[in-house]
Formats: sequence, structure tokens, C-alpha cells
Amino acid sequence: MRILGEFVFALKKSFLMLFALTSMASSTFAQVYPDHPVRLIVPFPPAGATDIAARLVGEWLSSVWGQPVIVDNRTGASGIIGTEVVARAKPDGYTVLMGTLATNVMAHLLQSDVPYARDAFEPVTLLTSTPNILMANGNISAKTLPELIAYAKANPGKVRYASSGIGLSGHLGVELFAESAGIKLVHVPYRGSAPSGQAFAGGEVELTLALVTQALTAMTMAPNIRPLAIASAHRSPQFPDTPTFAELGFPNVQVYAINGLMVPKGTPAAIIDKIYRDSRDALTIAAVKSNLDQLGLDIVASSPAEFGQLLRDEYARWEPLIRANKSNFQ
Repeated sequence: MRILGEFVFALKKSFLMLFALTSMASSTFAQVYPDHPVRLIVPFPPAGATDIAARLVGEWLSSVWGQPVIVDNRTGASGIIGTEVVARAKPDGYTVLMGTLATNVMAHLLQSDVPYARDAFEPVTLLTSTPNILMANGNISAKTLPELIAYAKANPGKVRYASSGIGLSGHLGVELFAESAGIKLVHVPYRGSAPSGQAFAGGEVELTLALVTQALTAMTMAPNIRPLAIASAHRSPQFPDTPTFAELGFPNVQVYAINGLMVPKGTPAAIIDKIYRDSRDALTIAAVKSNLDQLGLDIVASSPAEFGQLLRDEYARWEPLIRANKSNFQ
């Protein structure tokens, strides 16, 4: 028994030494990270809100780290191609993803063949969120949300809305509203926010649910555009006179686009913590804040745990709607 006890004690001691060495290695890794350039994958085209936010934060991280943070736009398949690049990357902190609801939540609800798992990433921080706003143009007489609902009920299947693609916030948000209001609207998807905005401003469709920044652009293109409701918990500073859906009786219609940093699963916790803390600091810089404000992006800077919980909550929130209306999302 004494020999067995000595063996167990020695085994425990070995495990403690191994744990200590592992912790020291992780800490040392974090202290020297990064020692070469970091790739920040943006799975969408340049010049959009996601890309600009990535470049603003990346520029600050480059100055703090003394290493270039290279923004790499890997587009295609509604963001899936670029996201897969990160999922397959080595989990060492040198390949970082600008994650979104479209790529990290909606893709798994809409498709059965997504080439990466929901848990293929570690959340780092939710940088920003942006609400959507429902707008009508001169093709329809409705000037308020109640008037739109009444018109749509009197003309079922005749009111069209543009979106920047199937499964994106401008599509899902309208479907969520239509289901809640008991109306039928016709979805007209376009390949991107620019063509959908042009189609709406040009009168090809009657409605669109667009990000606040896109709404501001659309209103400069056509004087007859009217904001009806904002899909947010609070009113937008850019549209202070526009009520929220909640104020008009639809509290569940809250639709955001988000931008958050993620890394491949298995990335050391010390590296995740460093990226999180330095990125959070970037969002306090006056120039960064000013640029994000001009884009209509609300700064969040959540912790890794908070970001992960948000992604799980959004999956649970959208799953019933998408499962019940699968044919509308094909």
C-alpha cells in the first residue's frame, strides 16, 4: 500500500509539473505574440462596413503590436469561403476572422453543407453591431408602418422588398416582421447591398430593410424614400424621429448586423485574451470611435464569453422562423 501511495503521489506531482510547464509556455507565447504578421480575414468585399471596421481596428493593432495586421478580403458564397479559410487555419492567433451573424449563425440554419462546424471558432470580441431600418419609396402610398400593414393586407403578394442576399439580415428581418404582422411580402434578392440599394432607390421594388448606413446613402439617391421603423431596441441617432418596431407593437423585430473577431478553435486562451484586450482598447481611440460612428456602427467590445453567448442566443432566436419557413429561404 505504501508503494502504491508513493506511486500515486509521484503521478500527481508529474501532472502538476506538466500543468505548470503548459501554463508557462502559454504565458510566454502570449508575451511574444505576435512576432510576425497577422492575417485578418474579412469574408466580404472591400469598402463595406465590415471591411472598414476591420481596417480601423487592424491599423490600431498593427501600431500596438509592432507587426502588420493584413486585412485579407476572401469573398464568395455569402461569406462562407473566407470563413472556411479561418476554420482550417492553424490555431495560433495568426489568422483571425471578422465574424458575422450571416457566416457564423445563419449559414448553419440555411444550409446543410456548410464546410465548417458552428464550434470551429473561438469568439474573441463583438466589436460593433448595426441596426436595420425599414424604408418605403414613392411606389407605395404608405407613410407609416400601420399604413404599410393595411396596404399589404389589402394587396397580398403585391408588395416587393429588396435585400442584399438570401439569409442576410435584410431578408430575415422582413420575413420576421411579415410573419409577426400577418402579411405576405415578395422577396427580391440582389447580389450585394449596392445593387439592392440602387434597385430600391430606382423604384424596382417598394421596400427594403437596410443597415442605417445604407439607408442614409439611399436617401441621398432618391428624395421620396421614407423610413418607417428601425429594428433596434432603441431609436437611431441618425434617424431620431423614426420609431422602433417595438414602439409600434413588434418587440421581437430586432435585426442587427454584427462584426466580431474570432479565431480557430484551439487557439491558446492567453492569445485570445491579448487580442480581446488590445482590440477593446482600439475601440476607445477617438479617431476609431469617430469613424465607426459615421458608419452608424454601435461599439460593443464584449468579452469572449459574452460574444459566444450572443451567437448561441441568435441561433436559438432565428431557428424556429427559418425551420418553419424553409422554402422562403432557398
